[in-house]
Amino acid sequence: MTRKETALNLAVFADLFGFGMLIADFQIRAEEVIPRQWPVGAVIGIMLASTFVTQTIVSPRWGSLSDRAGRKSVFIACTILSAAAMLVYGFAFEVWGLLISRILAGLGGANVAIAQACLTDEGEEGRSGRLGRLGAFLSAGLIIGPPIGGFLSHHFGHGMLGFVGAGASLLGLALVAWTLPNDRPKSPMKARSVGIFDFQILKDFPDLRPYVLVAVVAWFSLATLEGTFGRLIQKLFSYGSQEFGIIFGYESALGLVVSGVLVGWLAGRLRETVQLRYAYLAQGVGLALNPVAVMLPIPAMVSLLFASTLYAIGSGIANPVINTLCSRIAPENRQGELFGLMQGTRSLGFVLGPVLGGILFDWRPAAPYLLAGGVCLLATFLVPRAQRIDSQTAA
Repeated sequence: MTRKETALNLAVFADLFGFGMLIADFQIRAEEVIPRQWPVGAVIGIMLASTFVTQTIVSPRWGSLSDRAGRKSVFIACTILSAAAMLVYGFAFEVWGLLISRILAGLGGANVAIAQACLTDEGEEGRSGRLGRLGAFLSAGLIIGPPIGGFLSHHFGHGMLGFVGAGASLLGLALVAWTLPNDRPKSPMKARSVGIFDFQILKDFPDLRPYVLVAVVAWFSLATLEGTFGRLIQKLFSYGSQEFGIIFGYESALGLVVSGVLVGWLAGRLRETVQLRYAYLAQGVGLALNPVAVMLPIPAMVSLLFASTLYAIGSGIANPVINTLCSRIAPENRQGELFGLMQGTRSLGFVLGPVLGGILFDWRPAAPYLLAGGVCLLATFLVPRAQRIDSQTAA
């Protein structure tokens, strides 16, 4: 890795480490401060959704601004907002403080998209590997954050998570400020007025549409599972938080290896669109197998880990590859706008998907998993359409 790539990867890791710490703490802390006469579940859902709604609106704008003003300054601004979100969380003693912290996190959440744009600025050669390694550092932050967050919350109180997370983000900010040059694209974009949801890049570059469609379909299907896996394994297998932690940790660690190592190895050996079809196939089969595990003549944990293996391999390949395919079409001076759009569509999926997933789970526990698996399989049929475009782009 170059010095620039290392700095970006470490900064993203530090920021996602802070975000990951809250996974194990936010709902518990929210329950403590929400007045009992309020609908607790709905209020928690609104606060969590506020982050993703905010990201959906602002991420394309941050990305577009980075195309005009330079990546470094925008990355620093986003990281400052992210650190501020953690500080507010540390000092929050009521509902409004927690809500403000989540909105600030959404305002600063585009730093991942800006980091992706920075890495694509380095050129076509090795792009898949660079994006894969960034994804691995992101996953590492989400793996390490929850257990450390649980430890800090238990021994030092909820507020300590906010202070440690803010410190981690500021360390990443200092590293980027010291390492990255304030580079700008060769032909910066002119400022333009946009609506609430900015999809101008899809109008200007129609070849992007099938790739983005594939990404949106896959992200929305995966988001339907948000908040139901723990309920699923408890209902079907009487598993609790310990088993959940084993499965989540294994899946995250394997995804880290796939993104950080396997994606770079596959680059140049197998066409990206072929990788993408197999990746979504693996995801779909892995997701659909989770509720089926109860019917298999093997220990449930074995079957669940097998399903997690397929899913982790698929998602570890699909995410950096779809970003590579999209970045190949967008011009150099609109890479930030592109990755901001991609992050915004992902956030939109995580606003709408959990609602549908919860409704389906209450109807039939297996329903969201079978739906998500089927939708991922559908995505494999959407990719060949993109392959013809890929061939024209590469020509």
